[in-house]
Amino acid sequence: MTQALSTNSMALKQALYFGVDDDLREAVRVSIMSKYHTEFMHEIPHIWPDDIQLVLLEYQGDAQQTLSQVNQLLTMAKGVQLYVLLKEKDADFIIEASHQGVQGFIECPNEVLHILSILHMQDRRRQGKNGNVSSLFSLKGGVGCTALATNLASHLNEMTDGRTVLVDLNMPLGDTALYLNMEGQRLYSLTDFVYNLNRFDENLIYKSLSRHESGLYVLSLPTEVSELDNLNGDIIKTIIQSLRRYYDHVIIDCASDLSDMTLSCLDESDNIVLIAEPSLSSLRAVNSVIQLTQKLGYIKESVKLILNRSSSHDDEMLDEVIESLDIDTVIHVANAYVDFNESLKEGVLLKEYNPDSIVNSQLNGVANMLHNGSLHIPIEQKTHQSSLVNKVLSFFMNKKKQPVKASQESLVMTDKALVQ
Repeated sequence: MTQALSTNSMALKQALYFGVDDDLREAVRVSIMSKYHTEFMHEIPHIWPDDIQLVLLEYQGDAQQTLSQVNQLLTMAKGVQLYVLLKEKDADFIIEASHQGVQGFIECPNEVLHILSILHMQDRRRQGKNGNVSSLFSLKGGVGCTALATNLASHLNEMTDGRTVLVDLNMPLGDTALYLNMEGQRLYSLTDFVYNLNRFDENLIYKSLSRHESGLYVLSLPTEVSELDNLNGDIIKTIIQSLRRYYDHVIIDCASDLSDMTLSCLDESDNIVLIAEPSLSSLRAVNSVIQLTQKLGYIKESVKLILNRSSSHDDEMLDEVIESLDIDTVIHVANAYVDFNESLKEGVLLKEYNPDSIVNSQLNGVANMLHNGSLHIPIEQKTHQSSLVNKVLSFFMNKKKQPVKASQESLVMTDKALVQ
């Protein structure tokens, strides 16, 4: 049976933090603790420690002193990522620090809880990669694919500060607009997007998409099924490639078929998320798709399985079937059929309907995994984690007039499995 991993079982990267604000450094430590062991220092050492992969430096407003520190750090720590924590904005300082070689800036407190996402996206861009693409797919309908896609998109939207787009490709009649309570609105569709494809710039692309009240961008299916005749696999690839240039995460609700358009989505995906429920027929379909991904040469690590509506009553035979699947990442999401239905009736997402539910926590963890590959902090550690989160929130409330919206779930992350 797939077991939850704790951060203790994984080799953490090493980070150095230079600064004097105890509250801020504790907030940073909690934010990155799933990937980095952080050592705190007040002065730059004469001998640089080995195996340091990240350096974080506070900027308190003294530009000359901080620029001097930047110069020393970049001289000693060649090749190490250096990020500056901005407690106040200073355009001249940012320009000069960028010229010296600082790789990024993190606004405090607004971006503190999203440091891992910022680091991850900066790393992808240095490698010439654009935003992440995650496709949710199942050969069998009725397993909750659209419900998961819309709710995962809402969590990803928070992590990316509004730079996530949800694409409905569940042809011919997708339900993302229904789950987002946007059915009565005039929504921009795939065909509208294709019409403007050759004219896109950064302003026009945002105007060619619908937007949910939460800030999530949405690209829906056309209301006229006949308009789908003009779409093909090449156009779908072009749409995805265009979106990932402007968005940090593109999440796609795929059709339950193996058409040319579905395969085009999978071709472009960083994460191929297979959705199943705990039944032999559903897992049999998953096995067929896994074999197909192997034949098509997809990277094995990109394929994940979400076992939706999982419960402690799942039988041992199903556990053996899951273990036999040639897939590394299996995520169990608890059965919340009633909550999903009730939230749908009320026209709200699950995190608004029941923010304290275990499924909401699990979906936030899945979103973290899809976006930045964060490690899992087991649910059993939740009580201990709460005190750490309270310290972060205390920093937000005490240091700034405008506190950041945060929740315990923002720190629950996953790699191989989410426990119930």
